[in-house]
Amino acid sequence: MAYTDKWDELGITFSVIPADRKEEVLLFLYDNFFLDEPITRSLNVTRYWIVDLLYGENVKGGASIMATDRSGKIMGLRLAEVIHKNSWFSWLLDTFMGTVLPKIAWILGRKWDRIIYIVNLLMEGLLEKNIWPMFEEFNCEKILNDICLSTSKESAGNGLGTELVRRSEVLGKELGCKVTTVIASGLYSGKIFSRRGYVSVKEVLYADFKDEKGELYLKDTREHTTCVKYIKQLND
Repeated sequence: MAYTDKWDELGITFSVIPADRKEEVLLFLYDNFFLDEPITRSLNVTRYWIVDLLYGENVKGGASIMATDRSGKIMGLRLAEVIHKNSWFSWLLDTFMGTVLPKIAWILGRKWDRIIYIVNLLMEGLLEKNIWPMFEEFNCEKILNDICLSTSKESAGNGLGTELVRRSEVLGKELGCKVTTVIASGLYSGKIFSRRGYVSVKEVLYADFKDEKGELYLKDTREHTTCVKYIKQLND
């Protein structure tokens, strides 16, 4: 059976996420992604306007893909954004999120102050998430920045995550991206990216991610043991 026929037989359709399905996408993430992803689960991330804003914005950019069943129900998605080398807005937003927000997050309350501190320490500090040096390193104008990969429990094990990544890479190339980058926080997504030829450039073991008292920052990672920064060149 041809690979495309597999999805036809399963009644799965792939498409760029339209802006008017943002609320459905957010509900899907809260039901399927945040509950199982080791960082958000450990930090007890619940629905909040900052989370809605950060993830919802990527629905409107035209670089995110969803998989739906015959009824139109979302079965999986890959949120991504195209970062332009000369986008001052993207640079200012990244600077604010990585440098300014952690210093003023106390105004959001103790819970979100701690969440933002831990996520920033892991992503910006240890994994060096900063995308901007990559433009010079890879001599490119656009980079496909992965936000998250998520599938429903009903579609687990059928290869949907891998197919979403493959199609996202194709879309990224069509949008002019030469490179894609992702931080994989889970075991299963990490396997997908490794099989797809992504190169690991930074890795943090959750067992080593501790505060000054030796306490784990993330205490409910379950079978997931590492958080990895991957990069892949999208060759023609």
